[in-house]
Amino acid sequence: MTVQAFDHSQTSQSYLPFVESDAQADAEELRASIDQRSYLFFRGLLPPQVVLQVRRDIVELLRQAGWLDPTRDPMDAVVGPGVQPTTEGKPDYMAMYRQLLKLPSFRDLPGHPLPVSIAQRLLGGDVLVHPRRIGRVTFPNNTIATVPPHQDFFYIRGAVDTYTCWVPLGDCPISLGGLAVWPGSHRQGFIEHSEQAVGAVGGRGVPVDDTAAEWHTTDYKAGDALFFHSHSIHKGLPNLSGDRIRISTDNRYQRSQDDIHPSSLRQHFDLD
Repeated sequence: MTVQAFDHSQTSQSYLPFVESDAQADAEELRASIDQRSYLFFRGLLPPQVVLQVRRDIVELLRQAGWLDPTRDPMDAVVGPGVQPTTEGKPDYMAMYRQLLKLPSFRDLPGHPLPVSIAQRLLGGDVLVHPRRIGRVTFPNNTIATVPPHQDFFYIRGAVDTYTCWVPLGDCPISLGGLAVWPGSHRQGFIEHSEQAVGAVGGRGVPVDDTAAEWHTTDYKAGDALFFHSHSIHKGLPNLSGDRIRISTDNRYQRSQDDIHPSSLRQHFDLD
């Protein structure tokens, strides 16, 4: 693995870069890689134009909500002067989010043949894409809402062999946030979660000794995709960009014949 230098001047700890995977690799190689590292990171898995169309549709909703600087290109997602951060659960956020979940481009993205192909090779059978589509709109200067270390299984239950695919909807350098994964952490099995960060998105997580944990992340580009197991410990990075909103989506894949928790068959937050 080649270690590259990241600019950590705005972060409290250092990170190693993801080990990149080959989207053309066969099932055996992909399974061996994710068993070793808890994740698969694909540079440019999705066509950038597909990802950027989803971004374009979402930033139009953010513009309509009055959150963006009208003097800047909406695709830059720069927060307007005087706009205060908002987050999941707040009425203004949820009003926007209800519309986001209806966007055809957003709903279609997890069913794109390329991530589905990766999921099929990992799972070795017919794949169910969870109907629950999840989007994240993360404001700067709101680090209290940063997602703590956790395992997705705590939230999704159902089949243990469920894989999340996290996709940044646009370029996402470390200063803008993104996800970091603790390699090998899924082999610890499921860990009971507790309140870790009051005000954080999700809020519950697992206690992690950062002197013992090793975190991998990267400066993401539009089209990149990160897969990880439901027991993989991962966390959000704070949006320290100063003025830009981070937009991303995470979706889940499992074998169609395996158990699924009823909540994964419903809309996120049970929105209509």
